[in-house]
Amino acid sequence: MRRVLVVTLLLGLTACSASADPSSSASSGAAGLVKTAGCGASASVDPVEVAAQIGTKGEADFAAVFAGARVGDDGVEVYRKPSADLDTWITATFATSCVIVHEAKFSAAELAKRYAQVNDDNTYWAEQGVHVNSVSSDFVRGVVVVGTSEVEKAKPLFAARYADGAPVEVVDEAPA
Repeated sequence: MRRVLVVTLLLGLTACSASADPSSSASSGAAGLVKTAGCGASASVDPVEVAAQIGTKGEADFAAVFAGARVGDDGVEVYRKPSADLDTWITATFATSCVIVHEAKFSAAELAKRYAQVNDDNTYWAEQGVHVNSVSSDFVRGVVVVGTSEVEKAKPLFAARYADGAPVEVVDEAPA
């Protein structure tokens, strides 16, 4: 118990001193938020290119934690499960760009697995009287979105079948 407390305190002190150091390459804001030093400066690199590079590396080398990257209003927004290694790579590689890292509950791989499960169950859902009109994933919110015109019937069925792991959100959507 004492070792855990000491390690936790040391990690907390290290995090506080790193975010308090103005020469640090990244800053911490709200829980899980990391910003590169380039935020607040003029964009030196095309944010679409930065997001693409982060996406490629995230999917290849950080698949267990990487959820996704997109260009936002303030810079490139990256969503990931907590990962010091990914944060270190981002802040070192994109120090002159504005990259804002947010915590995610599920990785892209976890969302893709749930997406595939729902797609693979299409015949099952048709047998239950639920016609799945679309399936997509939202890495920002960490959900797989299923469109159907039988929403009220589908909600409890989907909640029961996919109780563990990435959640499924059922939305009203007419057939195409």
